Amino acid sequence: MTKVIEVENMSFGYTRDMILENVDFAVEEGDFAVVIGDNGVGKSTMVKLLLGAIHPTKGKISIGGKTVTSLSGSGIGYLPQNGGNRAASFPATCEEIVMSGLYKKIGFMRFPGKAHKEKADAALKSVGMLDKKKELIGNLSGGQQQRIMLARVLAGDPKILILDEPTVGVDAESVDRLLHILHHLNIEKKVTILMVTHDVEKVGPYANRVLCLSEGACREELLPDAQIVHAHSHSHPHGVAHIHCANCEHGGAHGHDAEHCAECGHCDEKCGHDHEHSHEHGHEHDHDHGKEEK
Repeated sequence: MTKVIEVENMSFGYTRDMILENVDFAVEEGDFAVVIGDNGVGKSTMVKLLLGAIHPTKGKISIGGKTVTSLSGSGIGYLPQNGGNRAASFPATCEEIVMSGLYKKIGFMRFPGKAHKEKADAALKSVGMLDKKKELIGNLSGGQQQRIMLARVLAGDPKILILDEPTVGVDAESVDRLLHILHHLNIEKKVTILMVTHDVEKVGPYANRVLCLSEGACREELLPDAQIVHAHSHSHPHGVAHIHCANCEHGGAHGHDAEHCAECGHCDEKCGHDHEHSHEHGHEHDHDHGKEEK
């Protein structure tokens, strides 16, 4: 696969305080990658470096085969943490907020045309907010505001989407909606996604790659089955506790306490519990349960 983001031997910091040191990783076209790590390890700094807002002390960052200098013209969409809150105080409609993401295409001191309005409508529809386009963004919930800001980004047709803690301050239902939207963009629209998050249990099932930041270094974990649970676990040497179910070969993911396989109910032998559940037992249980309901 083509590498769309490539970081090579990259360091950033100050004379006596290096925040990131000798970081190497790549994100391939079509990836849904998540960046995890404790507070203060440099996650937000890495985002700023990827966007070209700051520059590495040494090393190289390339996006689309070109060295990053700034966000402008790079084909990257960026959604910051609590992005909707920043726009909530403006007396602007959701449609106007989304349209503001098209001003570079519209041109300075020019009015949006029919094509621009259709583009904004399409972006609002893609996040399920078309019916709110005439409402003031300040009247919406935090989750709805975040979706409006995502629509603003999507109006620019990015090929790469970088998100910095997009689920912070958002209710659980809105988080689920947001993740389903991102999953659709990743799978159906082939948008490459890199998300900084602390909410690994929610985001994990949608991802295929995890970048673990710790003490200025970055470890990359490739998870082919995209099943991550308790991924940021201090008890696990690689930050990711990942095993396959010995019963059905499903790629399950367990924390250090290990739970049942989500597919067949079988408990992996590594967890030390004596559970004998299988596909057959599970079906019999469902059948008996159905009889009781009748």
